[in-house]
Amino acid sequence: MKRENKNRKPFKFSDKTKLLLLSFIIALGLWSSVAAGSLPVRLTQKVEILQVNGQANWYYEVTPSTVDVSYDVPLIGEKEPPVVFVRLDQAKWGDQELPLQTFAPTSGEVISLNPEKVKVHVEPIVSKLMQVNVVNMKVEPGQVIVTGPETAVAQVTDIKVQSPLTGAESMQLKPIAVDKNGKEVDNVKISPDLITVTIEQAKDTVTMQVPVLPQFDVPNNVFLKGYTITPRVVTIQGTSSVVDAISFINTAKISVASGSSSVNVALVLPTGIKVLEPSSGWVKVSYSAETMTATELLVDGHLYSFLCPSSLQITASDIVVTPSGELTDYPTSCVFLGKGGNF
Repeated sequence: MKRENKNRKPFKFSDKTKLLLLSFIIALGLWSSVAAGSLPVRLTQKVEILQVNGQANWYYEVTPSTVDVSYDVPLIGEKEPPVVFVRLDQAKWGDQELPLQTFAPTSGEVISLNPEKVKVHVEPIVSKLMQVNVVNMKVEPGQVIVTGPETAVAQVTDIKVQSPLTGAESMQLKPIAVDKNGKEVDNVKISPDLITVTIEQAKDTVTMQVPVLPQFDVPNNVFLKGYTITPRVVTIQGTSSVVDAISFINTAKISVASGSSSVNVALVLPTGIKVLEPSSGWVKVSYSAETMTATELLVDGHLYSFLCPSSLQITASDIVVTPSGELTDYPTSCVFLGKGGNF
């Protein structure tokens, strides 16, 4: 039988030893935390693509607008996503593909982008002045400015307004740009964005057919031989006071060049007038033109200068001159330029 040694003292850590052990345990815990926190964590998320270095007065459309990004960040700390952008100063007018660029998050690394390139469409931003046509309503201002990408602005054929409030005689409504089918055109802005509309009595509304008068911009060296309009007559509607003062409807200016051509051109409508037929408010104008050439004719010792169509062969017998040398008649398709000296 084992006998206890009653004189043995129990072992105890000294205060200094206890302090050293505690310090070691704390240091070990801190080291473990730091080591674990420095391990990378891979994240994947959808990030919006920023557009940088775009030029003023140009429209940029980037497709897609977001990108899937995989990136590594430390386990401990903020999980800030990378910045993804496309440089638009590299883009040209038209369609192209451009690479995406990134700024990695602090202490992080971008692993992959999907997609790595985006489609970029570029075109100029343009503006045009348009009439606001609302039947039975007085509109102020009567014209608005439509601004946007060139292709979008070209689609705008008419300006409508929101449905008026029931029971209100005067109100502010939002103008809406629509195409030839009456569908709203996207990506355009209208200035002003609100117009004042005053409802007029429906009993004053009248409908009338009027001819179309084309407006041509003909250079001095070009002769307009002839033209046709389809349709020649349009149906308009408006208040009687406005319609009664209209004898014809002009088209927008048509630039004429030598040769034959057909163009679709908008009608220029007075304030308060709406076109019922054709509903698009456009007509087709076909024309033929030829170049004018200078011609000089010597008659009874006097030199006469003309500008005539190149197909017209003019001779001295085609002009009428008085005994005193004054010109009294010549082909109507020619332009008299002047009379020279005696020969």
